[in-house]
Amino acid sequence: MIMKTKIQLLVLSALLLAGCGGKEEKEEAIRPVFYQEVGKSITQNVRSFSGVTQSATEAKLSFKVGGLIQKVTIDMGDTVKRGAVIARLDNTDYRINYNKTEASLKNAEAQLAAAKSAFLRVESLYVNNNVSLSEYEKVKTQFESAGTMVKTARSQLNAAQNQLDYTVLRAPFDGVVSSVMAQENEMTGAGHPIVVFAGVNNLEVKTAVPENIIAQINRGQDVTVRFSAFPEKTFRGVITEVSPGIPNASAYPVIIQLAESSSRLFPGMTGTVELALNVDSLSQYRIVIATDAVGHDQSGDFVFVAVKSNESDIYVAEKREVTLGELQAKGYEIMSGLDKNEVVITAGLSFLYDGRKVKLLDN
Repeated sequence: MIMKTKIQLLVLSALLLAGCGGKEEKEEAIRPVFYQEVGKSITQNVRSFSGVTQSATEAKLSFKVGGLIQKVTIDMGDTVKRGAVIARLDNTDYRINYNKTEASLKNAEAQLAAAKSAFLRVESLYVNNNVSLSEYEKVKTQFESAGTMVKTARSQLNAAQNQLDYTVLRAPFDGVVSSVMAQENEMTGAGHPIVVFAGVNNLEVKTAVPENIIAQINRGQDVTVRFSAFPEKTFRGVITEVSPGIPNASAYPVIIQLAESSSRLFPGMTGTVELALNVDSLSQYRIVIATDAVGHDQSGDFVFVAVKSNESDIYVAEKREVTLGELQAKGYEIMSGLDKNEVVITAGLSFLYDGRKVKLLDN
């Protein structure tokens, strides 16, 4: 009987010791955490819209004279320097006309030389009263007429030279061939488009802004443009045109002039236009916290606030539901759930629970 009682006491003692050991294991160490003291930051309501680059100096190039297209020297997408040849016409007829007018000028100049010689001879005789006034005036008139013929022939030669030059179509500025609208061995007329040519040194971006915010967009407003082809770089721009609207459309065209040129940008490239909207002075002061400070569960979005305890330098993690606004460059905008000067834990949310003791690390 005594032995049985001892065994029972030993078992009871072992159970008590096991129970005490479990309690000790459940006691977790105070967890060190990084934190952020909540303050009100100036935030901008930035909206993003898709845009496409286009040339501010786009032109449809055409010949000033008609004829048979002999050669097209470019293809769509080619980058062309100012003065480079775009296309040529068969200039045979224009060359013949030039040669004829050149011969006419030489003939007129020969007649002028003869008329001048005759005039000078008669003039000297007239001074000495050796010829009549009528004879003098006749020769003088012939000399003046020959001079007029030379001027006319020179004008005709200049015109013929221009016509000959017009059979060569050249790039008026540095640019890119957007479209080719004619082929070799086709007949074309004066003013008929041959290519669409877009400048590359003066690019702009066209985007569309919805009607609910168009009133907050102004000419002269600075914007930022990003291109997926160059994720490491941002481009500055300024709004130059705000369309009054298009009938039956819910978006308004907006034109942004890029403030800097780049040899890597071409017309037709897609990008993202970031517009900072005008907001009232009170609404722009909002709470913004780091993205890592925000957690998400079935109940929604939450943060852990470090609340001071009665122990020195010890805080208690308090789980707090929050309402998120827009994602800003510095983190999430908090619409509700936090107040200024509260301390938010910014890392290790998966190790926290409501009521856990924490210690703030030096950030």
